[in-house]
Amino acid sequence: MATIDLGKIKQVFRGTYNNATAYVPDDLVVFTDGQITSTYICTTASTGNNPSSGGTAHANWAFIAKGVADPIPSQSGNAGKVLKTDGTNLSFGVGFEGDYYLAYANQYNHSVSVTVNGSGLADGSGADGRRDCIVINNGNYHTVTPAHVDDKLVMSVSTNVASNWTSTGTYWGLGFMSATNTAFSANRNVFYLMGQHSHGNGAAGGDEYRQTTTGALQFDVSDIGLSVGTTYYIRPIGQVHTPNNNVTFANQSGNNTGSRHNCYLHHYKKQT
Repeated sequence: MATIDLGKIKQVFRGTYNNATAYVPDDLVVFTDGQITSTYICTTASTGNNPSSGGTAHANWAFIAKGVADPIPSQSGNAGKVLKTDGTNLSFGVGFEGDYYLAYANQYNHSVSVTVNGSGLADGSGADGRRDCIVINNGNYHTVTPAHVDDKLVMSVSTNVASNWTSTGTYWGLGFMSATNTAFSANRNVFYLMGQHSHGNGAAGGDEYRQTTTGALQFDVSDIGLSVGTTYYIRPIGQVHTPNNNVTFANQSGNNTGSRHNCYLHHYKKQT
């Protein structure tokens, strides 16, 4: 009886394409062209012919299932960012449009009073307790690590203050300083002082009770001597003038903790 060669009665999967393997029609292989992986069928016996090049199938092969490039870009270096589209392409970025985004927001309050007078105190701010560096933050502070020289800091402090006014009077003010340790002893930088004479009265009698604030101050980190990549700690400070009369910061006449001493700082990072 004559033998009839029917050839293959089904397609045969041969796995990942091997340049040294001889393939015959109806063999199926998987091959990665560039970064795109597809499935191919051999249409004409072939050895050493890649199934495709640059997305075009070889004459001995045809696409069964053509792959596509991964539409999601590399995640390397994009921690904390979100996937965005311009209508055509995908990319990683922050979650909204704008030149800056809020990276840090901190606020604290306390009701611990600090009473001081300027008589006998050294002038300047080189050490805690001098006339331009009265410690009023009760151990609280803000933490900032600039990422760009144009990062912006917005800060404010308000505190109830009682100043004792006699015939000689007394004066006081507020400010901010930074350092690279929480003891505020390393790389001390007093970058803002309201001034010792900002509030008070030189000759009038009577006492004054006042809640005051530096207002909402804004600085570029480069304007106040902060370096990119360094972590800084920032706190408010008080100032007093020379007369031997008491000034009380966070005076207890406030109705609650928040009214006696309240301080906040917002760090806005520049998009790059």
